[in-house]
Amino acid sequence: MTDARADSPALPQVAILFAQYGAFHVDRVEAAGRRLAGRAEVIAVESATTSRTYAWEPATGFEHARHVTLFPGKSYDDVGHLARYRAAMKLVGEADMVCIGVPYSERDIIALSWRLKAAGTRCVMMTESKFDDFPRSLPREQAKARLLSCYRAAIVGGLRQREYLRFLGFGDKPILPGYDSVGIERIRAQGAGADAKWSDRHFLYVGRFVEKKNLPVLLAGYARYRELAGPAARRLVLAGDGELASVLREQAGEGVEFTGFLRAEEVSRQMAGALALCLVSTEEQWGLVVNEAAAFGVPAIVSTPVGARDALVRNGVTGYVVEPQSVEGIARAMLALSQSEQAWQRYSDATAARAHMGDVERFADAVEALFDPDSDGASNALDFWDEMSTS
Repeated sequence: MTDARADSPALPQVAILFAQYGAFHVDRVEAAGRRLAGRAEVIAVESATTSRTYAWEPATGFEHARHVTLFPGKSYDDVGHLARYRAAMKLVGEADMVCIGVPYSERDIIALSWRLKAAGTRCVMMTESKFDDFPRSLPREQAKARLLSCYRAAIVGGLRQREYLRFLGFGDKPILPGYDSVGIERIRAQGAGADAKWSDRHFLYVGRFVEKKNLPVLLAGYARYRELAGPAARRLVLAGDGELASVLREQAGEGVEFTGFLRAEEVSRQMAGALALCLVSTEEQWGLVVNEAAAFGVPAIVSTPVGARDALVRNGVTGYVVEPQSVEGIARAMLALSQSEQAWQRYSDATAARAHMGDVERFADAVEALFDPDSDGASNALDFWDEMSTS
């Protein structure tokens, strides 16, 4: 176990646990650390340095939180449940509040959350799961509700996540928004100077090349868009890699470009020069790339399953919401965003005006609200629910 700063003051401890830290995890815990400075010590806990799922670089940049890696240099997938449980319990067992962002179905997390409940520790679930992610079984959901009853509160992404937890029996327990957030200032700094002229802007996808991302349908929609737009058609840039890469390259027609895997700074530069982000997944709990696009005022074309649409996408205002299997719907949305610079600028301005809803200050509001229910963060978090619901 490595500990980046062990000589911390004797303050109440707020531990924030993730399987692996990426840049946006650092954004969140740093925002929480700044917000609680002088009132609590924020401990940024990651189970392991790497994982098979995400090719993130090792986390750095901790200034306002104490960073601890339970199994440094190891992959999350290579560490057993028992070892993860023991290491996590040893570290966070004395914390006053523990926020858990590891999937609640993991056996070590089940054991940890119930052990913390027995110890009287405030245990907070952080989740982006929603009812419509995939077909649900009532007996399974009833069992899940009992399993999750140990949590005292939750920090979630948006409206559908809140409704799902209410369905699972959270009742009057605090459910606060802000979980799915990124450091807007960091994103903008990474993309500084990469703005493009209207005529050079392109459609952009960023993410893994896996089945749930629905990329064959996106390519079909783009091909139909090219038929509609004719010589004025924009490029489609696919940034990422994955198991479907060869299949997608075979399907891709004229105007499609592949960048391969990009570092975070390169993604931000692609975003800054994009016409619109395209995320038409068949399953998408949130989609943080929508937050990143909003940082640059880039409208988004998203499918109905994308959780981020609850906060960041307003149909015909900041982009378009389409059915995930609607080739024509995708094509028409692309056409609408690419025909007029003046119209696009209106979409862009409206998108930029909502960017704060995807910023890590919303996560800091939630953590502060749970740490101190009488704080400004508590009222801010409740206001955020209203803003998300009505604006």
